[in-house]
Amino acid sequence: MRKKKLTEEEIDEIVISEADDITKWEEPISVKPLGTALIRLSPDMIEKARYFAKVHNYHSYQIWLKRVIEDRIKTEEEILKELKQDLQSGSNR
Repeated sequence: MRKKKLTEEEIDEIVISEADDITKWEEPISVKPLGTALIRLSPDMIEKARYFAKVHNYHSYQIWLKRVIEDRIKTEEEILKELKQDLQSGSNR
């Protein structure tokens, strides 16, 4: 007989009730994140990134670069959204 598919709430209840019981846990697994990228930069660009990471109180230039890229993408998405809204409001006139 097939088991009933649990709802998300039922799964949460089970996990919470068993969270402190170490015997209920399986061995840890290692998971590689999807969508990672390797970006090659010149030594000069890396030095500049290191400098700006320090200026902005980051301990790692890689973390600072990740933040800069994420912020830039967010900004570009906001600009695109505004442009689309302007185009739609212009066509509704």
